[in-house]
Amino acid sequence: FNNLIKKTILNAQNKTNIKSKVSNFNKYLITLIGLLFVYLFYLLIPLLYDKDWIQNNIESKIFSEFNINISTSADISYRILPSPHFLIKDSKILIENDKSKKSIADVKNLKVFFSQKNFFDKEKMILTKLNIDNANFSLLRNEIKILNNHNNQLSNKKIKINKSNIFFKDNLNEVISIIKINEAILFFDDEEELNLFNLKGNVFGTSFTIELKN
Repeated sequence: FNNLIKKTILNAQNKTNIKSKVSNFNKYLITLIGLLFVYLFYLLIPLLYDKDWIQNNIESKIFSEFNINISTSADISYRILPSPHFLIKDSKILIENDKSKKSIADVKNLKVFFSQKNFFDKEKMILTKLNIDNANFSLLRNEIKILNNHNNQLSNKKIKINKSNIFFKDNLNEVISIIKINEAILFFDDEEELNLFNLKGNVFGTSFTIELKN
């Protein structure tokens, strides 16, 4: 009889311990799911930003931080993955030539990545990098000289160019060569105090790699 009582009490204690462990696990799981939903709601805040404000603000920030004069379209969408960014369709990169602005590139997809530190205050948006995808650059000889200014310091935030083309033209506006860009990265390295430009591409059917430091 005593053994029966002990076994009954022991079984009851084991069941209580199991229920306690399951209960604690459920609490942790619910808390984790709740935090995940809060984080997702936080990431979706930029969807509430006014598109006109986004367009104007991005153009001014790209000019001030990357020294790139760009004209964006109103076709702007917000993406969370791989990290928060705005995807802008059909933009143009401009250059000042003879006191006028001229388009030197048509960018099909421009991805503007920004920090997610403070989405509640859109005025504190901080750009982190630019991705230029499927762009066509069209350059005359004198425009290359304007771009090739060694006194210009690049931004320490990376600009990445993917799957694009560079059309070099003579003064008669005739294409003399085409460079296909597989991947290019340019930025200012704070540690080495150098402008860095790396490009992998193809010209006249020959693959090549360029690494420039200035």
